[in-house]
Amino acid sequence: MTESLFIAGDWGTTNLRLYLCQHKSSQSLNILATQTGPGVSQVSNNFEQIFFDLAGDWLEEHGPMPVILSGMVGSNIGWQAAPYIDCPASAEQIVRGRTAFQARDIEFSIISGLKTLNPLGTPDLMRGEELQLLGWMRTATGPEADMAQLVVLPGTHNKWALVKGGKIETFVTALTGELYALLQNHSVLIGNTESADFSADIFLQGVKVATTLEPGQLLQALFATRSRQVTGELSELYASSYLSGLLIGSDVVGSLALMEKRMDGISSVDLIGDSALSHCYQLALESVGVKAELRDATQIALSGYQAVYEALQPSLHNS
Repeated sequence: MTESLFIAGDWGTTNLRLYLCQHKSSQSLNILATQTGPGVSQVSNNFEQIFFDLAGDWLEEHGPMPVILSGMVGSNIGWQAAPYIDCPASAEQIVRGRTAFQARDIEFSIISGLKTLNPLGTPDLMRGEELQLLGWMRTATGPEADMAQLVVLPGTHNKWALVKGGKIETFVTALTGELYALLQNHSVLIGNTESADFSADIFLQGVKVATTLEPGQLLQALFATRSRQVTGELSELYASSYLSGLLIGSDVVGSLALMEKRMDGISSVDLIGDSALSHCYQLALESVGVKAELRDATQIALSGYQAVYEALQPSLHNS
């Protein structure tokens, strides 16, 4: 049935993922087909052509259908600039604040990003993660839906988001992933990135050091990644694990302290992101006594697209 179909797309900086989705009331989406393409940073203002090249066969076979896009496609280097919505923001406000337009008689919706004054008192932004938070809120049931909950989205720019009563209250961004990549590839700390292997034990050594640092001592602690290799205390094979532990441990300690200014005690968090990176955060969080549950990032994102689609098509939601 054509009216039960729509296209969802995560169009980020480096990748595009399109999903041909079939909606069924009170059920998870049925993914009929997928396509991948170039990210926003690789597109020279030919977004429309790239989209229709990838989705053209679906539209030819099934006819016109709505398209819901999220990510950097809504940035100032994307297809259409979608504004940032102020937190606290509910699912309804996020859907209502989308940027809608037509191209080749197809209805497009680009989900807006979010902005907040974070617990540091500085402006903060997210674009793309709000879709996953919509999905998380859609799947939250029972008391969990009303309680204050910390949701962590590990990535290049990690987001620590406070969700309460169906609203994204605020969030804070940590530059952990980008800093790790810079130090890993462009510093003296890691001599050979090609031979690196992951060790949970070495990673947790780095986390433990991070938890004992006084404010402002991370820069001094980082150099030990090199000096311990020189003195033979740390194998070159696992130096990256130690570096990762230092950075993720510092992120965990700092972000928990910031978010505790807005929450009464943090005993558990939900993690949404790449499975390997999320596992590292789970290890670090549980080492400081915080229970961390890993959620399937793809399924959470699809729940987010489903939430948007149902909000735009209430007759289907109620059928």
